[in-house]
Amino acid sequence: MRFSKSEILATFEREERSYRLALLCSHYIRDVERYQPNAADLASKLSMKVEDRYVNFTDLSGPLSDALGRERLSSEVLVTHLHTLIRAPYELLDDYCQDYQNSMPTRQLRDEMRSQDWHPIASIIRNAVSHNFRLKLGRVRNKLPLTWRTITISADMDGQPLSSMTFWHKPGYELFLEMQAFAEALPELPPKQP
Repeated sequence: MRFSKSEILATFEREERSYRLALLCSHYIRDVERYQPNAADLASKLSMKVEDRYVNFTDLSGPLSDALGRERLSSEVLVTHLHTLIRAPYELLDDYCQDYQNSMPTRQLRDEMRSQDWHPIASIIRNAVSHNFRLKLGRVRNKLPLTWRTITISADMDGQPLSSMTFWHKPGYELFLEMQAFAEALPELPPKQP
């Protein structure tokens, strides 16, 4: 087994905590009037030494100075965390189910995962995030449109960029919670007999 069930659950917990932290940080970016120094002021003065040079953050100061720029930048931060929230846990679940099935062929755990109503959407999102952020629908084309709660993937979305119009925070977080519930219900692999 590449991972134990407890390692998978710890990863889900870490990813979920990181995502919620990104949500909190987005308030600092969006709500400049309440915080001093605000994000725009901080960006205008901040630099970081990397190897033998300094990287400035001044290019962020302008967009952070207006409401539209703050909204765009905070959304970019959140969507990056949202993608990570789905990709890494999905891959761990898939690996665990495959390893379990290889060790205990009497239970087709990977097939059980693939039969979950959330799986087709999670798989499409994972593939887009892991490759070029474009939806590739080749293998599921004959099953389209696919809908899970408020997320719908249709044939005309093939090759289109993954965007907030396709996948956003509330449904993304709900998808994560479904995957987490599946992870919590995973069977433990019995210890090997000597």
